[in-house]
Amino acid sequence: MSDTPSQSPLPPPEPLPQKHSKQSSYSLVELLSKNIITAISLTVTANRWRVVVVDQPSLKIISNALKMHAILEQNVMAVQLITRTRQPYHDLDAIYVLVPCADSVLRMIDDFTPDSYQQEDYQPKYAHAHLYFTGELPEELFSQLISSPAAPYIRNISELFVEYNPFESRVFLTTPSEQPFYSLYSPHAKKSTTKDLDAASDRLLSVIATLGIHPYIRYYSPKETQKDSGNGDSKSSVPRISEAMAHRLQLKLDSYYSHESSKNGNGSASPGPQKDHGPPSVVLVLDRSVDLYAPLVHELTYQAMVYDLVNLEDGNKYVYTTKTNDGQFNQVEAELSEKADPLWDKLRHEHVGSVARILAERLERLIEGSTGIKALNSG
Repeated sequence: MSDTPSQSPLPPPEPLPQKHSKQSSYSLVELLSKNIITAISLTVTANRWRVVVVDQPSLKIISNALKMHAILEQNVMAVQLITRTRQPYHDLDAIYVLVPCADSVLRMIDDFTPDSYQQEDYQPKYAHAHLYFTGELPEELFSQLISSPAAPYIRNISELFVEYNPFESRVFLTTPSEQPFYSLYSPHAKKSTTKDLDAASDRLLSVIATLGIHPYIRYYSPKETQKDSGNGDSKSSVPRISEAMAHRLQLKLDSYYSHESSKNGNGSASPGPQKDHGPPSVVLVLDRSVDLYAPLVHELTYQAMVYDLVNLEDGNKYVYTTKTNDGQFNQVEAELSEKADPLWDKLRHEHVGSVARILAERLERLIEGSTGIKALNSG
């Protein structure tokens, strides 16, 4: 191996700069895509190939915003899943995009740690490692990294803050578990409540960091209601989910802004909304108790109808079968997305009655303007 590993101590992980002006696009899908591509391209040098290594959660995040060819275009030879047996590339650097969890960190360290029988003539799986974590890296995991056999091979550690699912350009999901409603509201799920609130606030932090805003945090605080327990005592029966979420989010934002301030050297100990140019941003935290009727009311939009009647894969892919003129059957995949289908983007929030009329008019115009369709219908 031509490059000798550096023995210099590693600096603490730094958030990757989120440079989005007020005039820039607020499509969460595009911003997420841009942040991931920027992270990968920062390590690319001319005529030098790289390998990208991901874990299952980070692969899902990347897939929500990018096609695989967009990564391969960044001088990337292969995208490998860290949980699988992988081909080593001893002469190539690896770009790790991982969730900040113990399992992924340990697997990364193993890539640069010889077994007891490999002490002589050992070559790590890759030449060097560039680490990008999807969220904040806990201090104990950072300490584990810099004291591990992998430390001399690590070239940088950064935090991307991309832990959210951009369902649409202006809609995102922070679903923390498979049963969040039970976890947040059941009196028998206190342990999972704390875990879910922490996970959801981490994902809200990622959205705020991606947008590059410094908002005020406001939350719904219900009036205390009392219920009689039967023996003359009374106690509060109102879950304060919004308040608990807002406090967690504020603490995480303060830590994030403090890190940014110390990194930029401006000495500001209390960053906040005053940093925004123009009207300050506001994050309003609500919970389901604000509107109990919404889950019981069915929307009559085109989008709602499609989700009811069509079996979609991954929430936006429709696979159907067509028959060719020679009798062959082909499977076709249609993607319902804002970029891939402009008609879907235009009509998805319209009433189904309006959509039926619009599509009928478009079909009529298409038939009138096509001699081939006219001949087919008349023949």
